[in-house]
Amino acid sequence: MNFSKLSLLILLFLANKTISAQNMGLALEGDEWSSVKSFPVKGKNGFLKKEKLTFSDYYTIDVDRSWTKGTEVTTGLTQGVPTDDFYKKIITTDHIHKQQTLYFSLGDDAGYQSKAFCLSRLDAKDFNIGNSAVSAVNLLLDIAGPGVKSSNIFYTKIFVGPTEEGYELLLDNQAAETHPKTYVGYLAKNDNEYYTIVPASKVKSKKGKVGTMPFGSAGFTIRNKAGQAVAAVSIIDNGIIYLMDMDPRERILLATTCAVLLLRPADL
Repeated sequence: MNFSKLSLLILLFLANKTISAQNMGLALEGDEWSSVKSFPVKGKNGFLKKEKLTFSDYYTIDVDRSWTKGTEVTTGLTQGVPTDDFYKKIITTDHIHKQQTLYFSLGDDAGYQSKAFCLSRLDAKDFNIGNSAVSAVNLLLDIAGPGVKSSNIFYTKIFVGPTEEGYELLLDNQAAETHPKTYVGYLAKNDNEYYTIVPASKVKSKKGKVGTMPFGSAGFTIRNKAGQAVAAVSIIDNGIIYLMDMDPRERILLATTCAVLLLRPADL
């Protein structure tokens, strides 16, 4: 690790400690956020010790740190219900290690349930697109243009209920931290059904004081295709998840997305 990278890691650590001590959340400004509801997250610190992550009326049902295994063979995500015999491979990658994977299921009191399959620290050159003609990966590459490179991609496949179609989440961790004012990530089912994920740098204390992160981001805001604000997540300390009122299926999709963003490994 070179000196500049070590210095940046130290600064990020100290900034996170300072902000955590002040117990801050995101500063979601403007009328578009006036009806958003905030839900503090409980259980994040013990999440991988089989303790439940809870917020609002949502709670984790199952957690698996190593849902994919192997470093010498190609493994990957699939299209279809995770228990089906009719998986269709969408994206595969080599060099998957146990510490780079995460699976969890989220449920609510009404019986809605989602499943999230996460891969972290992926290199763009490791991706092999399969049967998905319109994936989040393709959407990102179309916008970024030819020759896009990244060695710290975070990828998740989210299913809501018993469906064969899921949403793909794609986030470049390094770009989100180093270029928070311009970076855009995506949560997409296809090129017509998608959400944008944008780093958020403004924070607000319990006393209402607003400030801006000197570097990096304090969380993410999520907007639908029409550009309307629908959700956000503060990644400071245990986290706060912000959700608008909406259809229960869309709400659990976005709740799962916020949980994924909060729990993701964000190694620089």
